[in-house]
Amino acid sequence: MPNHVVVIGSINVDSILHIQRLPQPGETIKMDTFSQAAGGKGANQAVAAARSGAKTSFIGRVGDDANAAFMRGELVKNQIDTQYVATTVGTQTGQAYILLQASGQNSIIIQHGANFEVTPADVQRAADLIQSADFVVAEFETPVDATAEAFKIAKAARKMTILNPAPAQKDLPAALLKNVDLIAPNETESELITGIPVVDED
Repeated sequence: MPNHVVVIGSINVDSILHIQRLPQPGETIKMDTFSQAAGGKGANQAVAAARSGAKTSFIGRVGDDANAAFMRGELVKNQIDTQYVATTVGTQTGQAYILLQASGQNSIIIQHGANFEVTPADVQRAADLIQSADFVVAEFETPVDATAEAFKIAKAARKMTILNPAPAQKDLPAALLKNVDLIAPNETESELITGIPVVDED
């Protein structure tokens, strides 16, 4: 039987603008091409888990716009359970605008939208789901108090919790950290969380 992974996190539509270079202040430039794709750290983690063969469920929020249907469809297409993906009326689904230059450099603008509407109450409604999981995975593109609630429920049921601390935050609440089994920061996140400069791989 495959492992069951529950992800609580962000759902974004990535709008990718392919350009030769960034415009100067006051300058108008033309775009080479435009494309859209499913994104968000949480959704990306869920898709990766599902494609690795895990039974995967998602806890999050979308808005009441056309992007919501697109993102729900992308999750379902990847065989991800969306029972606990709620809709926030009057709010947009999260979006990321990616300015991709010909050099390969990119600049990203995030509009959090419904991602910042995920609440501990949303998590509590999914308590049975969390308690049935093998792993509960989260990141920081949704409110920390919702993640803390998910990890509290998971640890009470003796489930493994995994935190991707991105985007990096300082002064993480003890109520969250005490229920984290595995944390997977990059160098920047490690420095911000610990206050210790990363000078080598050790």
